[in-house]
Amino acid sequence: MKKTLVLLLMTLLLLTACSNNQTSDEVDENEKTDKLKVSTSTYPMYYIANEIGKDKIDLEILVPIGVDPHEYELSLKETKELEHTQLFLYNGQGLEHWGEKVSDNMKSKGKEVINASDYVELLEIEENEDHDGHEHGDKDPHIWLNPMNVDKIAKEFKEKLINMDKKNSDIYEENYLELSGKLKDLDDKFNEELKDRKQDTILVSHMAFAYLAHRYELQQIAVTGISPQSEPSPKSISRLIDITKEKDIHHIFFEVLSSPKSVEMLAEEANLEVLELNPIGGITKEQFEAGDDYISIMEENLKNLKKALVD
Repeated sequence: MKKTLVLLLMTLLLLTACSNNQTSDEVDENEKTDKLKVSTSTYPMYYIANEIGKDKIDLEILVPIGVDPHEYELSLKETKELEHTQLFLYNGQGLEHWGEKVSDNMKSKGKEVINASDYVELLEIEENEDHDGHEHGDKDPHIWLNPMNVDKIAKEFKEKLINMDKKNSDIYEENYLELSGKLKDLDDKFNEELKDRKQDTILVSHMAFAYLAHRYELQQIAVTGISPQSEPSPKSISRLIDITKEKDIHHIFFEVLSSPKSVEMLAEEANLEVLELNPIGGITKEQFEAGDDYISIMEENLKNLKKALVD
């Protein structure tokens, strides 16, 4: 009799365990399907969404890590997969030349869309002899290189998440406040560490740093225009060499994902030290896997700016 009772109890315990496991699996699956599906175009937009949504959203980035966003083509498969997205966050101003088309398509299907460029003060594209900004319009699309612009976009994204997912509103609010604090600290650090600079001009590989320059009262001179893939004319190279002498410039900034060969040539011709200044339109796979992010890369940018302008 006792053996029968023991066997019965063991059977009941096993059945209960199986039932609990099944319920747990079902809950996990429900949690997955309950998450908002968010798509972002480029790394800066991904960073914002990830910092605020964290594990409460199902997040993807369309321009792959390690790829420059200026020339990326969205595939038909990726376009099709966007049908499952509930919220699309993109930069705008032609940075993603497919962005407006995707945005219009999603809006027509009742999806939520945030064009980040709608929420910041846009700067005109600067004049350049090798000007190639026609694909981007008259406004500079590199809005994220001012940390305070990132804060404005993050606030709008947070508000949109709260409207769409009220049960997690406190979490989104808390995450935004944490990110906002980091961005303001970064801004303060730039202002503090560049205040005693001896030089105001930065020579950069392509015209990506207007928002950073405007925020911290610098002047950028670019080897190429808005697109990093273009190459300057020999006349422009000669003009830039003259400018380095006139303005007593000793450094030139290049980019990891795309720097024209003319940067190396100009550095050699004008005897310039080459430093990195990352526009963070995209980051390398190595940086991503190492845990580097917008804040840490901007801090590296600041270190190199100090070498050129302060030290």
